[in-house]
Parts: sequence; structure tokens; C-alpha cells
Amino acid sequence: MDRAPFFPDITTWYQASRLGVGTEQPYYPGQYIPDDAPLHGRPSLLGGVGGCFGGFTFLDFYRQLNWGLPVHVYDWYEERHRGGVGRTVATDGAQRHRTVTWHTPRGELRRTYKLDAEGTWSEYGHMVRRLEELAIVRSIVENTEFVPRFERIERFLAETEGFGVCDVVVFRSPFGKLVHEYMGFEALTYALFDHEREVLEFLEFQEHFDLRLVELACRAPASIVIISDHADENLIAPPWYRRFCLPYYQKACALIHRAGKYASTHLDGNFRGYLPFIGESGFDLLDGCTPAPMFNYQVEELAAALAAARRPDGSPGPMRAYCGVPASLFTTGATAGEISAFGERIARAFSGQVIVNVGDILPPTGDIRRVVALGERLALLGDSYG
Repeated sequence: MDRAPFFPDITTWYQASRLGVGTEQPYYPGQYIPDDAPLHGRPSLLGGVGGCFGGFTFLDFYRQLNWGLPVHVYDWYEERHRGGVGRTVATDGAQRHRTVTWHTPRGELRRTYKLDAEGTWSEYGHMVRRLEELAIVRSIVENTEFVPRFERIERFLAETEGFGVCDVVVFRSPFGKLVHEYMGFEALTYALFDHEREVLEFLEFQEHFDLRLVELACRAPASIVIISDHADENLIAPPWYRRFCLPYYQKACALIHRAGKYASTHLDGNFRGYLPFIGESGFDLLDGCTPAPMFNYQVEELAAALAAARRPDGSPGPMRAYCGVPASLFTTGATAGEISAFGERIARAFSGQVIVNVGDILPPTGDIRRVVALGERLALLGDSYG
């Protein structure tokens, strides 16, 4: 490799540049925004700040500036429900509130969302209030069918040939679902002490269906499958991660590798405590890594851990990472030189064997000029690592 590739995610920032900060964004972070998207027809709000970039479409940034485009394909399948299971969505625009209600023969569950300051829907609260309600979750899971829509992946690959890379999203692991979606940290903690057998039985049940989705993802026309746990040691402590997440990751990665594809996971939080054993997961790629000052590890610590990574069978990695210049530096007045120096630090720590980006995404109020300068600096580095 003659230089560390630069793959910034500017989806959230780009949408805010057309819609304004806080307006509902039609695309998720990291989602593909094609050239025929209606969004491009809106006037740019960049003004003098963006200069010549005001007329760019989303893809123009990548084509014109020689960046790599990282995309998460969330909509590669559609869900169909049977057995009396259904879902309704109610949105109160004035209150910026949304409620998703699941209807099953065993009862109903709800999940609530708020439109956050960036313009994306963020969950608050959890589906399960009592342990017994996991039976309702079972009803939803076992009566949900995933229908592939691989043509959406094929379109992206055709329209971004030469600069676009996508991964197929299979969302959270079974334990990640319990922590983030179904029960929440506090309720799950008590349940593991008081009802461990029931929790373990549910994890085994959920794993069966999750691995079926991984198998379907392995048939997709993309080379990377990503498990997006957004794992953070403040919610999934290192002992929990090792006990409850690693065994599932190893099974999923084995399926992915047998299909000739790469396995990835999204780690955009505090995970210094995972570093001693992250290689045991079987992942080929860590996505979204953002070092201090945003999170609790240094660039060099991550580089050293990946260099020492060992597979579950004890063989050497290799394990690679997307490692980003912390997004906070793009919003708090850091100079272009300071940001570019941080990018160079990342490239040198990994001896160029890293994908540099903005960790994890460029915020709506980030400075696009600093991103451009960072990309230019990385291009000039060439093979001068060491």
C-alpha cells in the first residue's frame, strides 16, 4: 500500500448542508445518497463557508476529491411478518416523537423515538418492561421473514465503481439486542443475577435466527458483512463482551469467512478494555474506531493491539481498522494543520495499514474545509511511514 486510504463519512453533514441542522434527515449515517436523490435539488446552505463545494452532490465530493466512499447498506432486505404479527408506526411531528408498536397474539410491545438535534431518530426506553415480555419478542422474531433486495447493493456498486465500498448490515448481536433494544442495561443486569437461565435460553433462541440472517447476508453481492453492536464497555463490560458476545461473533465470522467474505464490526465508543482479546472475535475489520480525546484509548494502543491480534485458533490476524480523526476536532476550532497532523499520526502508527476517516462521522456543524485538507495531507504522505 503506497498510502493510507481516506474514507470519510459525510452523510450527516451533507444532509444538514441542504436541509439545515435539526431537520429530519432522509438518510441514515453512512447510507448511500445517489445523484438522483431529491435532496440535491435543494439549495446549499453552505454560503461562503463551502466555497466551490456548494454545488457538489454527495457523490461529487468523492469523485472530485479522490476520496473513498464507505457505505452501510441497511436496506438490503425487507421484513415480512406472519402468524398474526404486525407493526404500526405513529409519528407526532410537532413533538418530534415517534412510537413503533408491535402487535402479536401474545401481546403488544412499544419502542419510542425522539428526533434528535442532528435530525435523526434516536431510541429512548426499551421494548421489554418485564422479563416475561421476552415471550412477545420471541413471537416477533420467529414470525419475521427477511426477503433479500440485492439489487440495491448492485446499484451502489455499479454507480460507485472504483471508489465505493459497502458492507451489508446485520445489526446487533443477540446480547447487544438485549442491552440496547429489548431490556436495557439495568434490567438486564438484574436479570442475569436473578434469572440467568432464562436469559441464556433467550440468547440461544435469538442466536439461531440471527445466524440465519448472517447466512442470507453471505449471499449478497458485497464483500463485507458488518455486525453493528456499537459496543461500548460502559454498557457491555469487557467480561460480558468476552462471555456473551465473542462466542456469537466467532460463529458469525466463521459463516462469513466460509462464504469468502470479510467480517466487520462497528466499534465507535470506549473499548480499551476489549483490546487484549479483540483478535479472538474473528473479525477482519473494526469500523468506526475513534480514539482520544473522544474515547478512552490512544491511536498507538489500537495499532499495537491489532498488530498483536490472534484468531480464535491462535493464528496471527491480520486485523485492520477504520480509524478516524475525532469528529470533535472538526467542530471545536482545531486548525487544519492540527487535524492533518492527527491524521498523519494515525497513518504512521499503523504503518499505513489503516483506513483513515473522520471518527465516526462528520457532524452537521463540522468544517468541510478541514476534511478536504486532511485528505490532501494523507495523499502527500505516500509511503513515508516510519
